[in-house]
Order: sequence, then structure tokens, then C-alpha cells
Amino acid sequence: MFLTKGHLASPNKFKGLEDLRNFLSKLKADYKLPFDEEDLSMLLLSVLRCDDISGSYSILKKKGKRRYIDELKVKAWLEENLIPNTVVLRMDDPEILKLLLFSIEITYSMFLGESRATVMQKGFRERRRSFEAIVVDQFVGKLGEVAVKRFLEDQFNVNVELDWDISPQRERHVNDIKNANKLISIKTSPSLAGIWAEADKGCDYGIMVKCSVPLHPLLQFFIEVCGFRNLLDFAKERLGPEAFYVDNIRNRMFSNAQCGHIKTNFACYVCGYFEVSDENLRKEGEILEYLGVVREERHLVRIDELKYTRSSWEEFLKSVGLY
Repeated sequence: MFLTKGHLASPNKFKGLEDLRNFLSKLKADYKLPFDEEDLSMLLLSVLRCDDISGSYSILKKKGKRRYIDELKVKAWLEENLIPNTVVLRMDDPEILKLLLFSIEITYSMFLGESRATVMQKGFRERRRSFEAIVVDQFVGKLGEVAVKRFLEDQFNVNVELDWDISPQRERHVNDIKNANKLISIKTSPSLAGIWAEADKGCDYGIMVKCSVPLHPLLQFFIEVCGFRNLLDFAKERLGPEAFYVDNIRNRMFSNAQCGHIKTNFACYVCGYFEVSDENLRKEGEILEYLGVVREERHLVRIDELKYTRSSWEEFLKSVGLY
């Protein structure tokens, strides 16, 4: 399966490769993977991008200006890395419901000035976000923490306590795992093709999680728990024979789903962790391949440098006092 540097630079070109789509479709079926073909293509693209820089995965082979994918090595990556470190969370999981309520409450707090968080877009401070956009940002941003909790508790039989506090007196450096004795920064990335893991300054460890999230997660919640159906019923009752688009919307919303039947899952790939150091502290203004300009000083490492094996996670748990 041949590709060019242009395919690595452009996610649209990469996922448009017909041979790749067929290959990933077969992998999804054979391994019963929780990611769809597009998500799989982006996860694979991130690995190939790292390979193009460092050759650490040995999945991408080069012949002159052309590159090709070693399909056997892709299967090895799936079996040794992606599958063992992937967590699937259902929409009705108690931790997911807790996360939804947390996201709504912290957004109210932000608008009322009860939280240190800001309603301005991070990195683009002049852009004020809507209430709904902030709820979704909060939900996605903390989803990786919920995934790490489930992953560590299920795989290593440890207790992981997340920080659900909302307060204007919060410390500058908040530990994402409250009962750890070292500061841990857990970052969630909905951009599955990214190759850089990050951690805030002042932390001891960084953990990166890539999460597959529905396009409109907040709306999906209301559809599946019948909240949206109640709105349509209310509108039809009030509008009577002039029920404006109610039936059309009902057919669109529930053509592939039944109210009260939870079907949405969040597939989260816990990529691994790294220990922060002066060597991986990147200055504001630096330019990194497949990332661009570093907008604020923080720790950044490529995902091929993360530790992810079972023995590595055991070392991590011992180091932070959870094992």
C-alpha cells in the first residue's frame, strides 16, 4: 500500500486512499474494533507521521520518495498497543453521567464568575464561546480522565480518584488524579491524527488520551435519554395541525435510534504517559512538525516516546503511590 509525503500531510488525502479504506474495514471486522474506519485511519496516520520522523514503529517503509505501509506491522501495533490500551465507555456509564453534570455545572460557574476558568476560547482569547460550546469543551477535555480512571482500575485493580471540585480557590496546579502523590496532567485529544502529547508546566507526569467523540455529544445525550422526544411532543401539542417540521425532525433523530435505548459509546485510546523534564519543555513560539506554533510554554513529546506497556504502567503506579 503506497503513499506519499502529501498523504501524511493531509488527513483528507490519506483517508481517501481506497486500498487503505478496504484494509481498515477488514481490520475493524477481524478485530471487532470500537473505532470506525475514519477514526482508525486517523489513529494510523498519527503512527505513520511519527514513523516518518523517527522510524520508531517500523510500520512505514520507504523506497526513494515513495512510502508504503507494512500491513503485518500495523496488525502488531493493534495487538500490542491500541487494543490493550483502549477503553470503551457507554453513554449511560455513571462516570460519564457524572462528567456531563460536572460539565454543565462548571459552565454555569464560569458564566457567573464562580470559577477561575474563562468563557474565552483558549489560545484565542478574543473569541467568546457559547454556553453549549463550553459544555462540550469541558466534557471532551475531561473525558480522557474518566478513561484513564477506568483503564487503571480495570487493568491494575487500583483506586483512582478524579478531581470534581469547582471552586474559585482552586490551586494553579491541580492534580488530575487526586490520590496520587505526584502531579499528573491528563490531556484529552479529539484530534486522532495528532502526534504530540502534552503536560502542563509544574506537573510530574503527562498522560495522553485520544477519544472518539460524536459530532454533537450534548444533543446525542438528549436524543437517547428521551429529552429531545419530550421537546417534540410538547411542540406538536402546542402547534397542533401546524406542527412545524416536528415529524421531519422526529424521523431524522430516531431513524436509527430508539428513545431510551442507549447506543452511543466513547472509544478512548490511552496512548501512554511520560515524565516531564527540562528536555521536553517547549517554548512559546517553537514550531513542531504536524503541530505548528507552540502557543504557550508546556511539555511536549511525540506519541512514539510514550510508555504504554503493562510493566511501564506498573512502574508509573508505583512511582505515584497508587500501587
